[in-house]
Order: sequence, then C-alpha cells, then structure tokens
Amino acid sequence: LLVDLVSAMDEGAIPRAPIFIDSPLATRASAVFGRHAQSMPEGAALVRALGAPMVRFTAGVEESKAIARIGSFHIILAGSGMCDAGRIRHHLKARLWRDDTTVLLPGFQAQGTLGRILADGATRVRIMGEEVRVRARIRTLDVYSGHADADGLAAWLAARAPIRKGLFLVHGEEAALAALAERARTLLPSTPVHVPALDEDFVLTQE
Repeated sequence: LLVDLVSAMDEGAIPRAPIFIDSPLATRASAVFGRHAQSMPEGAALVRALGAPMVRFTAGVEESKAIARIGSFHIILAGSGMCDAGRIRHHLKARLWRDDTTVLLPGFQAQGTLGRILADGATRVRIMGEEVRVRARIRTLDVYSGHADADGLAAWLAARAPIRKGLFLVHGEEAALAALAERARTLLPSTPVHVPALDEDFVLTQE
C-alpha cells in the first residue's frame, strides 16, 4: 500500500502529502522488510517508498497525537487493520464525524469488528465508550490481502494428502467455512473435517 501511494504521488495521480506510518508494529516490520528488500520481487520500489521524503514514521504516542493538529491533506496508515485495537481507533474517533475524511479499509473485515461495521454502512459507532457520528466517506479495497482464496486452500490441502487424523477449519465467516468444509470433504473423503463452534473442546492425541 505504501509503495502504491508513493508511486501515485510521484506520477501525479494524487497530491503529494505526508504519509504517516502510525503503528509501532508496522514501523518495526517495515524496517525488517527494508533490510531484506533484495529478496522481494518489488524490493527496489519498497526501498524507494520507505525512504521517500513524504513518508514519516511516528516514534511515540505524542507524535501520534500531534497528527490530529495537521489541517492540510495527509494520509495515515494505522493499525489494526480491522479497526478493533491500536492507534486507528484514536484516529477514527477524531475524524469519523468529519465529512472531509476518507477511511479506506484495504483488506478483509471480519464480522463483529469495527471495520466491518463501518464497511456495512453504520451511521453511528461507539469508540472507547463514546458514540461517534459517521460522516466520513468509507471505502473498501480488497486487493491487498495475503490470504489464499478457496482454490488456493484446496490446492494446499491436496498437496498434503493424505491427512489421516483430521482437519480443523477455524478462520472465516460461517457460510464460507461451511462451503470450504464441504469442498474439503470431497477432496479428502477419508479425512474427518471439523468446523469447531465457540467453546467446543477437542482432545488431540498422538495415536
């Protein structure tokens, strides 16, 4: 996402403006990716983006809070990605009520998360105990996900056959899990396929 934003600014597609990486984890992860950029297909572009003059990493809480005092156009990349924790909640509380703000959700938003609630069109949300009116534009962009799709998961399972003891599907929405379970049962007819319910117990043995 950072590479694309910097490229868009360099090409004049969007105005040049500060891009704040406002996440301690993202800051540390970016440093790791930067050190190993030569191992990545687009590593050179990443190095350019990380060193671009408009990119700024916030070092601490006070720097994060100071972003709210900026009146001109700027971009904030903050975690968590589903808006359930981290600095993004502070930014949303400070900006959701403003009609000059756009919130871009560039990945999957699980049911029950604040990100999903916003993506589904909520007009009011509760953040840190306070109700906030949603006047900002909420946009979604589901092209940056690193997750495999159903075909990719099926291929991954097939490459590991036979799976003798059992397969547990634990991540995903109910309908998608049910569909994947049915596909897995067809693909692996001798493998028990489990979709655990909340608080359901299983005993795993070495037999």
